[in-house]
Amino acid sequence: MHLSLEDILAQESMYRRHFMNSLPGPRGVHLVGTKGYRGQENLGVFSSFVHISASSPPLLGFIMRPLTVPRHTYHHIKASGEFTINTIHPAILEQAHQTSANYPLGESEFAATGLTPLYSERCKAPYVEEANVKIGLTFEEEHKITGIETYFIVGRVQEIFLPDDAVAETGHVDHSLLETMTVAGLDTYHEVGMGRRFGYARP
Repeated sequence: MHLSLEDILAQESMYRRHFMNSLPGPRGVHLVGTKGYRGQENLGVFSSFVHISASSPPLLGFIMRPLTVPRHTYHHIKASGEFTINTIHPAILEQAHQTSANYPLGESEFAATGLTPLYSERCKAPYVEEANVKIGLTFEEEHKITGIETYFIVGRVQEIFLPDDAVAETGHVDHSLLETMTVAGLDTYHEVGMGRRFGYARP
């Protein structure tokens, strides 16, 4: 198959959406927990997180879709300055996927899906108690991607919760042990398999 830009744009919109989203292959998928200034708890599924910096400060970032419709996650992050990242595993997969439904602002995705909000002293945004890895962040900055009105949100890591036995002496996190899920496209999930680790590459 060979597709030109014109071929891609000629496809029906939902076909094009699934095709372009799944084309890069499986990627990490996470639940983002936020809390609005009126106390509304919100939970949404995102698959665009990337590592930005491991030094001082440690930073993670993700893509926020255009603000042409209300984006509860975005507005809560801007209002409170805090959010959480929570990994997904098979036992909570159906509930996690259900958070992508368009719930009204006053209805909590936690309550709607049966997932449990969990709070810490350091982070005002809710964690997902059932998640194996929980990361608390504060809003650092945002960058507007011109042309499509999309935003790249950057967060500063404040705390991390995960099982002791999931971290090797080298610092590597064992996602096969954690049963971390990935997603290809918008609705096709995959389990992480056994990894292959190589030595540091040198010329």
